[in-house]
Amino acid sequence: MQAGIFGELAEGSALTRMNKMTDLSKLSVNKFKYNIEYADAPLRIASINQRVGKVCVAQDIKKGTNNEHLQIMQKLQEHVFFLRNMVESVSKLVIKDRGIDNFVIRYAIDVNDAIDELSDSEGHALQQIKVMSTSNSSIISAIEYIDSNLNKRLTLDQVSSKVYLSDYYFSKLFKRETGLSFSVYLNARKVQKAMILLKESDKSVNDISDALGFTRLSYFSQTFKKYTGVAPTKFRTDGR
Repeated sequence: MQAGIFGELAEGSALTRMNKMTDLSKLSVNKFKYNIEYADAPLRIASINQRVGKVCVAQDIKKGTNNEHLQIMQKLQEHVFFLRNMVESVSKLVIKDRGIDNFVIRYAIDVNDAIDELSDSEGHALQQIKVMSTSNSSIISAIEYIDSNLNKRLTLDQVSSKVYLSDYYFSKLFKRETGLSFSVYLNARKVQKAMILLKESDKSVNDISDALGFTRLSYFSQTFKKYTGVAPTKFRTDGR
């Protein structure tokens, strides 16, 4: 499609080195370094009120005037809006003709059953995250975002939108790749961070609760005990 729209790509172009699964938006940050111009637009499926991804377009550019670059950027914006409208229109037709269940990406039923049977116990979560691994780029990005924002009250919808997936698909994919549901993983990481703070800092339990985005101290204490088997205060005193 790149060659069909823009002609043959220049030898040595950053675009020629990209495989089909590459996220073009990663090049947008350094577009001048790679000598490309770039535009994107979010994809939203109105029937399920979900942002499911985005359309990206890019083109090689040569050194020229600001006006020439502006014209290329405007052309790419026209392309990306056309592609977005086309994909959204096709999705509406598919949903209208076949229903939402045939449109939303789902795993085969036997895989779904296996996912649902995976251990999701809070008591085993701390051990599970130590050995957990995934090669899925969306889940890696989600985990990096979660781990960098443990001080916030994150929701499934917030994190799934960060990796441009519907909350339904992201929830299934996350559990398939990690063996834990989103909420159990999130709380396990918060508890893991709390354990470090309790042992290595003089912060009060209340301050630690606030620092990890818990709305109430009682909920923090309840969650901590669920994952570790002991209350935060006991965990701190037992280790000293």
